[in-house]
Amino acid sequence: MRRRIVVTALLSEPDPEPTYPEYEELRREARRKDGGPISRHTIVRMEHVIQHRGGDWCTAVLGRGFPGLGRVPSWEGWMLILADERSLAPELPKHIVEERRRRKEAEEARAEQARQRREREQRRWDALLAAVGVEMTVRENTRHTGVRGSVRHATSNVELVSGRSRKHPAGRGLCETPNRADPLHLSEPVEEPANCHRCLDYMEKIRPLDAPAPPTPSERKILELVRSGAVFTLRPGRTNTPTIRDTSSRSTGVAWGHLGRKVDAAVKKLESKEWVVVDPEYSTTQTGGFGWCWRLTEAGTAALES
Repeated sequence: MRRRIVVTALLSEPDPEPTYPEYEELRREARRKDGGPISRHTIVRMEHVIQHRGGDWCTAVLGRGFPGLGRVPSWEGWMLILADERSLAPELPKHIVEERRRRKEAEEARAEQARQRREREQRRWDALLAAVGVEMTVRENTRHTGVRGSVRHATSNVELVSGRSRKHPAGRGLCETPNRADPLHLSEPVEEPANCHRCLDYMEKIRPLDAPAPPTPSERKILELVRSGAVFTLRPGRTNTPTIRDTSSRSTGVAWGHLGRKVDAAVKKLESKEWVVVDPEYSTTQTGGFGWCWRLTEAGTAALES
């Protein structure tokens, strides 16, 4: 088995860019002072100067970023002592000033983006709360965080359902499956909008347990046809057998297409849910025939608008 060799490459320090004329003289004198072992007393003097003057002053004296006394050579520590004795007050190098300006602008841009994102989250959350009609709380995931910080989940104090039969247990995130072995670790309620994308998606679908299920896409299409006044019960031909037809579409192979597409089963299913009802009055179809028009009930109108 071959041994893996790891080589650590140390990057060289950037060249200093001093902004004061005494730099070279100060540097030469500091190197002369640094002729032998450094004493504890000298280290204390250096630390005192650093603490008293601050990091920016040390950066200006050395002409480059000051990472701390433990990460600079001892002669640079002497430079700080000598500069303090001479009461020098140099300006920061231009590249450091420019770097800080760019960093500040980047931080401000990130802060502005975060503010706008939070406003969008709040607007969406307020709209979902108004539409759902169920009291909801927001709780943070205390175990894991997302790329942009803590993930905040939407929870309810009562059990809810979405779709045909997907249950959402009380006190759990809407995104959690009921039989999840390791439930999310959630905090106490927080006064912030939920930002879990799956929870927000379910917010548009949840309803109380006793509320009727929303129409499927195919049921919604039939409800739209009924609302448009295109669905009729007809008694065509000699058989006089009633049939429910979508008169906005042509039938295939029956009465030259004039009857319309057959939708008996779909309409009867909606009738069993009390979403549609047939008008007892005889009326004219869109194609000039005669029959009994199907109408939406109040429950059907609510289902279509849900």
